[in-house]
Amino acid sequence: MKNIVEMQGVFKSFGPVEVLKDFNLQLVEGEKVVIIGPSGSGKSTVLRCINKLESIQSGKIVFEGTPITTHTDLSTLRTKIGMVFQKFNLFPHMTVLENVIEAPMSVKGIKHSEAEQEALVLLDRVGLADKKDSYPKELSGGQQQRVAIARALAMRPQIMLFDEPTSALDPELVGEVLLVMKKLAEDGLTMVVVTHEMGFAREVADRVIFMDQGVIVEQGDPEQIFQHPMQLRTQNFLSRIRH
Repeated sequence: MKNIVEMQGVFKSFGPVEVLKDFNLQLVEGEKVVIIGPSGSGKSTVLRCINKLESIQSGKIVFEGTPITTHTDLSTLRTKIGMVFQKFNLFPHMTVLENVIEAPMSVKGIKHSEAEQEALVLLDRVGLADKKDSYPKELSGGQQQRVAIARALAMRPQIMLFDEPTSALDPELVGEVLLVMKKLAEDGLTMVVVTHEMGFAREVADRVIFMDQGVIVEQGDPEQIFQHPMQLRTQNFLSRIRH
């Protein structure tokens, strides 16, 4: 198994606020990594640095063996790194099907017929084939997030990043999105998920990373992190989560 992403000595700040401090992370192809931690710990910034939505002040990020630099073709990079955000960001004037086929056609130059055929497969995969002609406003939040996942998958990415994908949803809609993500994990997709859904982390993750104040405090398999955390900071965080 090869490393698909490597972050080496990454430092990231927003003005005087240090968000990532000498941050190091390796992601193996096919691995499912879940990042947990308190708000403001730098979890989402890790994802945004990987696909260069944020630039770093120092250190190095390598994707598939090639450093991501100021000269990197971001359009090409982002076809390989899919990302699902807290908010769905669907085009409101487009149908579900049109939302899914837009990027493959405009960015990758895929023919309409091919893009539509693949989009229908993906919409079926996320349980929304019957909604292909609906508009975002006609969907629930959970359905919109599932469309956003299908849209990201339509670019055939090598890795998928999920930035708290259920945090904007009503509680009763969370399960349908997590179910889709579990199926993707079972299919072997490389995934990095920032979430507060500890049950998902326990069930799906190969590795759980606990972050605080811009550093990795502790990491390990779900059994180790949730049942036998070594660090007091991890223990305190999980204790509050459980209560």
